[in-house]
Amino acid sequence: MPGDNNRILSLARRLRGIVDAAVVGGIAVYLHGGGRSTVDLDLYSADRSATAAQLETAGAAWDKAGREHVLDGVAIHIITPQDAGVTIARTSIIDGIRVVTLKDLIAIKLLCGLKTPGRSKDIGDVEELIRAAPLDKRFAAKLPKSIRPEFKALVDAVRAGDRSRPGDRRF
Repeated sequence: MPGDNNRILSLARRLRGIVDAAVVGGIAVYLHGGGRSTVDLDLYSADRSATAAQLETAGAAWDKAGREHVLDGVAIHIITPQDAGVTIARTSIIDGIRVVTLKDLIAIKLLCGLKTPGRSKDIGDVEELIRAAPLDKRFAAKLPKSIRPEFKALVDAVRAGDRSRPGDRRF
């Protein structure tokens, strides 16, 4: 069932001044131009316990069974640098929401998709961002060296797939 991005975006805007964490995950893909719908809010934080305390101050409840915070019916997950495999140095503000940069989002999504079975949607998110930005192989220079070949291969695959669509003359 598709998520309600508008409700999640509204919550992310509201939390911006309360929670010191950047948006990552499906909403970040959406904010960077990908056509992604999601059902939860993922926050990138170097300090999980501090972010959890800030969420609870904002009214979020800890759902022990789901291992997530919930606020206004939205599940919220805290993603650390260890979880993501990337340490971000800066963030962007898009539509009033603090979000990880495009290069960090792509690195996180690609690393997660490559190392975690069952996370093919992360690879799909990278493909969508390649189309939406649009990105080419030069963007790989901004990514960690360990994933540059995979990113370049995805660019080739996306471009080949786009050229094979009848009537698509953009590439």
